[in-house]
Amino acid sequence: MIKVMVEPKFNLIVSAYALREEAAIEELTQYVGGLYVVWKQRSLILVRTTKMNPYEAIKVIRKEIDPYHTNILRIVPVDIVYSPFLEDVAKIVWDLAKEKIGENETFRITLEGHLLKLTEEGKAVEARSREAIDYLAKNIDRKVNLTKPDKIVYVKVVRVAGKQYSAIAICKPEDILSTQKMILHKRD
Repeated sequence: MIKVMVEPKFNLIVSAYALREEAAIEELTQYVGGLYVVWKQRSLILVRTTKMNPYEAIKVIRKEIDPYHTNILRIVPVDIVYSPFLEDVAKIVWDLAKEKIGENETFRITLEGHLLKLTEEGKAVEARSREAIDYLAKNIDRKVNLTKPDKIVYVKVVRVAGKQYSAIAICKPEDILSTQKMILHKRD
């Protein structure tokens, strides 16, 4: 019998203040409506937008949100939810990079959590962050810029109902909404 991994269907990762997740969900619903909460745990909400794509949703939220009075800390778009294994994620990242990172654009990889790799014995173990980043970057034929990249290759390992998945996005830095950064930029 073949086991097929069915990935949870979310397209936004929302970080909220601890124990304020329900209030954050209410806020999101006010801003964009059409939300389905796929998974919720302390400080983390995985959401699927149904009325618009995640990038449009973040633009709408950015216009509406008051960073001084919110339960939301950060919102990250998700292009694909997939296996947590480094080799699988790399294939997705390499294909997405060809499509989403222009020839003259720079990139940076942001990895949150530990991807998995198989040992020679077939055991799943956590890959070291540096090893995973180097492996993901090796087939992206674009220049790296760690401070001001044109695009961010964002990979976050999340646990949903006891199983690990990788959430993958290739986006512009401004596609990631951070209320803390919004406050800092208002002060400048």
